[in-house]
Amino acid sequence: MSVERVPVLIVGAGYAGLSAATLLAWRGVPCILVERRASTSRLPKAHGVNRRTMELLRVVEGLEDALFASSRAGANESTLVIAETVTSPPIETLITKNSLDATRISPSKVCTAGQDRVEPVLLRFAREKGADVRFSTALARFSQRDDGVEAILRDEASGQETTVVADYMIAADGAGGTIRHAGGVKMDGPGFIADAMAVLFEADLSAILPTDGFMLYYLRNAAFSGAFVTCDEPNHALINVDYDSSREGESDFDEERCKDFVRRFLGVRDLAVKILDVRPWQMAALLADRMSFGRVFLAGDCAHIVPPVGGLGGQTAIQDSADLAWKLALVVKGQAATSLLDSYSVERRPVARIAIGRALANYVERMLPDRQDLRIREDEYGLVETAIGYRYRSDVIVADEADDGAPVEDPLRPSGAPGTRLAHVWLRRGEETISSHDLIGRDFMLFAGPNGGDWIEAAQRVGLRSGTPLSVCRLGFDVDDPEGLFLPRLGVSPEGALLVRPDGFICWRSRGRSSDALATLDASFARVRGFDTRQSSDSLKATLVDAS
Repeated sequence: MSVERVPVLIVGAGYAGLSAATLLAWRGVPCILVERRASTSRLPKAHGVNRRTMELLRVVEGLEDALFASSRAGANESTLVIAETVTSPPIETLITKNSLDATRISPSKVCTAGQDRVEPVLLRFAREKGADVRFSTALARFSQRDDGVEAILRDEASGQETTVVADYMIAADGAGGTIRHAGGVKMDGPGFIADAMAVLFEADLSAILPTDGFMLYYLRNAAFSGAFVTCDEPNHALINVDYDSSREGESDFDEERCKDFVRRFLGVRDLAVKILDVRPWQMAALLADRMSFGRVFLAGDCAHIVPPVGGLGGQTAIQDSADLAWKLALVVKGQAATSLLDSYSVERRPVARIAIGRALANYVERMLPDRQDLRIREDEYGLVETAIGYRYRSDVIVADEADDGAPVEDPLRPSGAPGTRLAHVWLRRGEETISSHDLIGRDFMLFAGPNGGDWIEAAQRVGLRSGTPLSVCRLGFDVDDPEGLFLPRLGVSPEGALLVRPDGFICWRSRGRSSDALATLDASFARVRGFDTRQSSDSLKATLVDAS
């Protein structure tokens, strides 16, 4: 049996797996991705890529444009409505195109593409960047050893097995995946919520729908409940019909009954309908008690099952992988300690928990207002705060006095505190207007005020000594802030500075000047990469002795 060696093995080619492969390969980390299915998803299961996720993906040149091009609806062209039927007067309009203008929050816009369009784009970019993606290939078994994960892969067509030894493995094998069971990982939470039947159909929708953009209707009807959503293929749409699986099964949803449901959902009794696919699925809410064991990391539905009401499930999956990608890249390249990887579960698990809380609240508020018992009030926060304003806390974030313990903050009122996302502010670089987010994404970035030259000098020395890229940006020198918003939103003075991770999260801040900027920054930069700060201080002393 042949043996291959690779830094990272990824199992599962859904949102989490494909995002991990794309971002790892873009960072120059060789990886193998295996998927037991023969292709990416042919069904538009998840819909939309939100601003925070687009911020994380746009660092790969061309990917943002490719995602927008994959959808027939333009950026931000979304309408969400609660109604009895698609053609009846709205009970409530939740989102319109104009309500999605959030240029004060993010430089990114919402992409409305469905999963059947997003996955092929991610696959193309993963392969172009060098990822080895293999479909019709299953993980037969695996074991962990001191120097990595030994996995036996099986070609589903030939049955031939191959051994791959990886430094690390990402389990992105979905809600029904088996990898987490091997590590004794338990799933906790409300569990089963509802059964639903997904019905993909084709019909002439031009005279029915009021716009060509993305349309999502949550339907409250005395005769049925469910949702209607448009697809990227013209005149194709999907309905999700709630049903009681103790009384009905898949065989009860024959073609004629599905056509009837489509007509009732739309409120058009004589509509010609072609049924393309019918599949049952379950809505559930579950969270893994940990998101890693040994050298194995759980991502996406394998780690958390988020009710698909509000689009947070797919976003959380991609964001998991974005977090893993930059951390694994630094560790694989020897630029960070392996303890940096311990922060993955510590940081991401609370984000998944509040995503579940918000999704359950959405489900109750939009579809079943009489099921208040389903809500987890202590995990509920506003949709924008949950989607964009979530906070991280771990040993690799140097907290300061501004940490109030809240799991989220309002992105319109950023604090600049370590553990929060860098505020989006429009800046000027020469004749070009850019976002503060255009300056981050690949490496750590130190931002300093106009009087923070000592921090810039310290960063240049620390980056050189550590062997880890550390970019710098000094306001008034590298960029200008015409509106004077950036420093106040960072919470620092003109003499201050802060350090931003590749994922756009602030990990250290000094509000003002330091009596020893070099030592302070050296210790902080070591800590945010998982190194013991005492080791950093010893190394710094040795470097200063050598330099003298």
